[in-house]
Amino acid sequence: MKNCSQSFLFTTKLSQIIRNGSTITITVYQDRLSLSGLKKSSGCEKFDKDIDFQTTHYVLNWDYSIHSKVIEGFSLCKQNKRRYIFSGSSDQLSQLKNILGGLMAFSDWEKDFKFVKHIRNNQKCQIILAKHENQYQVLKLIDFLCPNNSNNYTIQTSEELRALKLIQKNPHNNIHGFNSYYIDEMKCFLVMDYLSQGTLYDLQKKYNYKIPINIIQEVMQQILEGLNHLHQLKIIHRDIKYDNIMVASFNPIQIKIIDLGLCVIDNSSNSRAGTGGYIAPEVFQSTKITDKIDIFSAGAVFHKLLVGKPIYDDLVQNQNGNIRINSHIQNQNALDLLHQMLNFDPKLRYSAYDCLAHPFFTDESDSLSSKTSLYQYLSPKQVKLQVFTPATDFITNQNIHPFKLN
Repeated sequence: MKNCSQSFLFTTKLSQIIRNGSTITITVYQDRLSLSGLKKSSGCEKFDKDIDFQTTHYVLNWDYSIHSKVIEGFSLCKQNKRRYIFSGSSDQLSQLKNILGGLMAFSDWEKDFKFVKHIRNNQKCQIILAKHENQYQVLKLIDFLCPNNSNNYTIQTSEELRALKLIQKNPHNNIHGFNSYYIDEMKCFLVMDYLSQGTLYDLQKKYNYKIPINIIQEVMQQILEGLNHLHQLKIIHRDIKYDNIMVASFNPIQIKIIDLGLCVIDNSSNSRAGTGGYIAPEVFQSTKITDKIDIFSAGAVFHKLLVGKPIYDDLVQNQNGNIRINSHIQNQNALDLLHQMLNFDPKLRYSAYDCLAHPFFTDESDSLSSKTSLYQYLSPKQVKLQVFTPATDFITNQNIHPFKLN
């Protein structure tokens, strides 16, 4: 047994359902589930068991009353078999379930949720809108399991789930976390709150594609605060774009960064990923990828908020670096911050922390930053495009799908 002097999150006594019955003590710590006083199905010998949340292959199956739908018990299952079965009061079990949400996998999501519709259902992504106790929730299918030689499954924790567990321990108002996850038939579904107000496209429509500068200021500050938090946790998002920034509330405005499906932690992957129109130039090169790629992508978002026009029309322009900064941006602080975020040199590009200290957010009167301007890192053709590109009508979402660059 591990040192139990560590502070616990929850503890209670439950009945173990076996041939002779037994009372066990179950305790939830930050990193494990501890069961004390377990009995085997035969004999009277008792033993203790620790289940580490990071490495366990156990999943929890919750049992409900047929008539009242209250929790009556649960099973610890492994390889689709019930290994330990417990019962207790509905209050105890409800508290336990709430505590374990996100720490351990549950099974059979259809016991807890009523299917409403598919929000998205294709080969790349499956997202379900479901209802639980009159509250809408989103279930997102992620790559998680793979079969092994014995026709059982091996749990392979994805970067997305690892990142969400980090965020669960270190939450932030501008990052959309998750509530729990379910493993069923070699599939894993993440459960998240449903954000009904839409994405930045819906924000742009709300203001008829002319968002007031004070709203843009608030939106960008929240995006950068969310990115700063992710980067402090060593998480690189890798797919910052309009579609992945949701509006949780219009009044007051609250922004949530969503979809960590392409993220990496501690820069643990050499793969290149992103969505055309938002990808930092170094992603197309053999240089090391850092969290500065998220800042470039956020800069592309910033430009679109300011003028309703992307910096790249398509992936080819993105790959060639044919950046187009609209010449009708009148706010000099906004323009300067945009230059710093879109700097082609990631070493000179601002960090999220640098951006948040910029005069655009501190309301200092057009006091431009001291860092080198973007102009020095553009070709003559790109400078010409930046200065003389006229204002154009808003280009709607082109439904460019995320992709991975080999």
